[in-house]
Amino acid sequence: MQDSASGDAAALCAAALESMRQHALPPTPVNYAVWFEFHAGRNAGLRRVLSVALSNRRAIDSYMMAELHELFLADGAERQAAREARVAMRAAAERILEAGADAARYGDRLNAAAVGMEAGAQGLATLIAELAAETAALSVRSARLGEELNASGERIAELERQLAAAHQASLTDALTTLPNRRAFDSMVLEHAGRAMNSGEALCLLMIDIDHFKRVNDAWGHAVGDAVIRLVAATLAQTRPDAARAARYGGEEFALLMPATPLPDAAAHGERLRAMLAARRISLRANAEPIGSITVSVGIARYEPGEAIDRWIERADAALYGAKRDGRNRVVVLEAAAEALAAAS
Repeated sequence: MQDSASGDAAALCAAALESMRQHALPPTPVNYAVWFEFHAGRNAGLRRVLSVALSNRRAIDSYMMAELHELFLADGAERQAAREARVAMRAAAERILEAGADAARYGDRLNAAAVGMEAGAQGLATLIAELAAETAALSVRSARLGEELNASGERIAELERQLAAAHQASLTDALTTLPNRRAFDSMVLEHAGRAMNSGEALCLLMIDIDHFKRVNDAWGHAVGDAVIRLVAATLAQTRPDAARAARYGGEEFALLMPATPLPDAAAHGERLRAMLAARRISLRANAEPIGSITVSVGIARYEPGEAIDRWIERADAALYGAKRDGRNRVVVLEAAAEALAAAS
C-alpha cells in the first residue's frame, strides 16, 4: 500500500511539474500546490475553474495561480467559517445519535419490564418505580438535548451568515466596494455563456485612469485612493441596471454591458469619459486644485464561441489604442475590422 501511495504521489508531482513547465510558471510552492491538487482531483471547485480556464485558452499565469490558491486552498475566513459549520453540524449529529441510544435503552428497559410483569405481579411496584425513574431520566436528557440542538442550530445559522459575509468580502474590492477581479472573472464566464445562448450582443469596456502615477507622485497615495473611489462611484452610478462594473486591478476598471449593441456601448463609454473630464477636483483641506481626472476607454463586443481571453485582449488592445492616441478618449475595436487588418 505504501509503495502504491508513493507511486501515486510521484505521478502527481511529475504532472504538477509538467503543467508548470507547459505554462512557463516558476516552480513556487503556490503554483505547485494548485497543480498538484488539480491533478489529484480532490478539490472539485479548483478542478472545475481551472478546467474552464484551460478550455477557453486563457493565459495561465502566476496571478491566476495565486487567486486559485487563495480561493480553494488558503485558510481564509470563508474556509474557516465553513470548517466551523461542519464541526457544529457534527456535534449536533452526535447529540441526535446519543438521543437515539437513550431511546433504545429505554425501549430495552420497557421490554424487560413487560417480561417481568408477565411473570407475575410480584415485584410490580419495584418495576413501576424503576420505569418512573428511567422515564424521568430520559425526560431530563431529552430536555438537555433540545437545548443543545437549539444552541447548535443558532450557531450553525450564525456560521452561515459569517460564511455568506466572508464569501461576499472575497468578491469585493475593499477600496471601492465594487466587485473585484475574482468576481469579474466569474461574471465574464456567466455573461459570455448567456450571450452564446441568447444571441444578444455583449460588450466589454476596459477603463483606465490617465496619468494615475502622476497623481500618486504629486499628491500622495491618499489622494490617489480618493481618485480611484471617485471613478468607481461614477462608474457604478452611471451604469445601466443590467451592466456589471468591477475594479479590474490598480487604476483599471471593467464594465460588462449585456444585451447592448456596440454603438450603444460606445455612447455610454463616451458619456462616462465626458462626465469625468468635466469634473474639477481639489483637496478638501485647503481647496487646492488638483485638476481634472480623465480616463481612456477600450471597447470590444463578444463574438459567440470566442475564447474569453481573446475577447479581453481585444478590449485591452482598444484601451491601449486610446492611450496611444492621446488618452481621454474612447476606442472601439471590432472583430471584423481586426481580422481584416491581420489579413492585410
